[in-house]
Amino acid sequence: MNLSNSLFSLIYVLSYYTVDGAVCNEDDHHPENGGYFFEGIAGFGSTIDPNSDSKRKIHNSTWVPGGGYADGSLKYCTGPYCSETCKTDGCPDIIAGHTCSKIQFCYEADSGSDVWMMPDEKAMSTCDFTDATPVCNESEGAEDVGCCNYNVEVDADLKIYLFASKAGCAAGQKAAVQINDFADVGDACFGMGLTSSRIKACTCNMEDREMSSLSEPCHSQFVAGCNENAPDLGDDTSCCDSKTCVGNHMNYDHPTGKENEDNRKKMCLDNLPGRCLNSATQSDDCCNTKCTECGIDESPYLSWASCSTGNATSMTGTCGYGGHGGAYSVYECDFSKCTEDHEWHMEGDSYKEWMKAVDPDGYTEKSVSVDSPDKKSSDSADIKKSSESDDNIKKSSDSVDDTKKSSDSAASVNAISAIAGLMSFASLVHMY
Repeated sequence: MNLSNSLFSLIYVLSYYTVDGAVCNEDDHHPENGGYFFEGIAGFGSTIDPNSDSKRKIHNSTWVPGGGYADGSLKYCTGPYCSETCKTDGCPDIIAGHTCSKIQFCYEADSGSDVWMMPDEKAMSTCDFTDATPVCNESEGAEDVGCCNYNVEVDADLKIYLFASKAGCAAGQKAAVQINDFADVGDACFGMGLTSSRIKACTCNMEDREMSSLSEPCHSQFVAGCNENAPDLGDDTSCCDSKTCVGNHMNYDHPTGKENEDNRKKMCLDNLPGRCLNSATQSDDCCNTKCTECGIDESPYLSWASCSTGNATSMTGTCGYGGHGGAYSVYECDFSKCTEDHEWHMEGDSYKEWMKAVDPDGYTEKSVSVDSPDKKSSDSADIKKSSESDDNIKKSSDSVDDTKKSSDSAASVNAISAIAGLMSFASLVHMY
């Protein structure tokens, strides 16, 4: 086996210590086994873990010669989501692990297998155990004694750990595990659970699935986050079937919901149009609502997505997700449907200022004032003449202003895109 140079450069780049004195625990880390989750050295099985009440898939800890373990050797990727580097040059084949885990090796007591920590690539590739550190002997891997478990503490080095068996090393009984911080994945998955649409359907524990697609540490943290905001329904669970249960995060009368909504409104920019969606009725409004007017204080089923781009020619804007192509397709607001009494009617100042900022070239081509559908045919000639006349008169005197407008428009586009991007990400997370 030859480990690539990039593999072992990672060992040094990613290696550091966290705060001394911290320990894995069930409150801050995995909710079982004293705060540790099991990382099977052979990945996962095809059945549900019998110890799980949320359909977690079982880990596979089989440790045998010729087991085909990810051992750090180069592997060429052939899937649709491969990077160009992994397709052409190959990437190290490594098991993804985390702190606050038990890397588990299971083998029969009479198999001759054991577990050693290898000091470096050379020792691993040549099966040289001179400077290796013993982890478990031949009698400590049986299932009836709990298998061999290497505990990865919360303050462990974030690096690649190399394991091998003396008797089976030459036959491929060796593995490379990249240890990452539990919090990097755990916190993100807990956050996903807090706003999951599963709360509406009472399926935080994956009741609607044959088996969870999430692995640890994400699975348990996602479930915990989901249940954290699940409402206490008592005996009336009728909302579960209709998928209309209101989670704590959507309930303005609950401290969590009130805090979330108040903080959301502080981030609102009411000079941006968007889509106000009512998930209960599947109705939406792009014409007459602002960000601060579309929140759970009005209805627990309202959600807002700001428009990130605009097209003056088609009189549309892309505003979040959930379009005709499905949940992950962009949604398009059609402002030509807005009437004169609407905030985002095309003759209104709000629409004009926004469209000039996000599509200055397209807006200029259409003229300074965008016509509503019922006036286009009768007024287009007059507007064109007026615009051409104004352009000739102001051409030289407004050059400085034009430069400033261009700069301001670019700044507006950047700000709008950044804000809308954050809100779009929140919408995608909410869909899981």
